Order: sequence, then C-alpha cells, then structure tokens
Amino acid sequence: MYLTRLICLILLLAGLMTACISGDDDDATSDEERERAIAAALDVYAEVAARGDDLSHGPCIAEELEDVPGWSVDIAHDPREPIDDDPANQCQAYRNGQTQHFVELTPDGTLIRAR
Repeated sequence: MYLTRLICLILLLAGLMTACISGDDDDATSDEERERAIAAALDVYAEVAARGDDLSHGPCIAEELEDVPGWSVDIAHDPREPIDDDPANQCQAYRNGQTQHFVELTPDGTLIRAR
C-alpha cells in the first residue's frame, strides 16, 4: 500500500513538473504560425518600402496582419532608440490587446524578433 501511494505521488509530481517546464500557456504560438507571420510581415514591409514611406522613426506598419490574425508588425531600431519606446510609433492593436503577437523589423527590413 505504501509503495502504491509513493508511486502515485511520484507520478503526480512528475506530471506537475512537466507542465511547469513545458511553458504551456494560452499565448503560445506554433513555429509554423510564427514563420507565416514573419513572411507576411516581410511582404508588408516590401509594400511600405516600395511606396517610399519613412521608416526611420519606427512606425507600426500593420496593426494586424490580414493573413495571420493576432499579429502586428512594428519597425524599431536594433539596438533600440528612445523613439522606439514612443507609443505613437508602436502598434496600438498590440498595446491594447487586440493582437497578441508582433513581428519587429529594423527600418531596413531585418528581423529583430517575432513573439
């Protein structure tokens, strides 16, 4: 009886540890979705750059990606500059929770991060 309880306790603890270590949460996104968002962000960047828009001040270029809902696209500097922290230059949809993820690109279109 003691051994059975001990085994159950070990299995329970192992399950809890696995859940904690895996980082499984509601905001998790698949690698495939992340890659689709990056590709769509680069497409938006190409359109904006082709129009000749000024990206030096780090604007939001897509409040929400049409092909990948839940993702915004923001321009920032790497390393960050004070202008990148100005809310006027950030995606309002991300700040207010309308989108849960963002792709951040440099003014020349280089990926900084996507999360």
